[in-house]
Amino acid sequence: MKNVNIYLVLLTFFFTSCAEKRQNIPVFSYYLSNDSIKKFQLNINKNNNLINFEYSSNKDSVRDLLLKYNLEKDFIIERLDTFFTKGETYNSKEFKFKLYQRKEILSHNRVLVFNNTYGLLANLAFGKDFILLRDSVSKSEKEVIYKKLFRNLNKISIK
Repeated sequence: MKNVNIYLVLLTFFFTSCAEKRQNIPVFSYYLSNDSIKKFQLNINKNNNLINFEYSSNKDSVRDLLLKYNLEKDFIIERLDTFFTKGETYNSKEFKFKLYQRKEILSHNRVLVFNNTYGLLANLAFGKDFILLRDSVSKSEKEVIYKKLFRNLNKISIK
């Protein structure tokens, strides 16, 4: 009987250690174009070389966002788009974020500001700009963050 219990404990440990999960992290979405704030729940699931970042809204499932980050090859898949690192970074107080873009710019440029521990910090695209923060901030703090992001983005565009 002792052997059965030991095997059960080992099997449980094995199955729980293969996948890392962080659930229901509150995230606030701030838009550049207006002062509305949307609340999301972030769930992070890591399996082998893939980390899923799922941002879900209780009020509007259309706004849900799922990012799949490939650790080994350093790219992000979001719906039908694949984003590759540009080698440029944005440094916040706590994290170093990489900037990701599509290989081919179709109608407009879209940049994801991303860290594989934190998740998505910002989506910078014509008319669809938003930042995702784990803390609530004031309107002036939101604007400062956007200015820093756009200043950093302009440096990259000039190079």
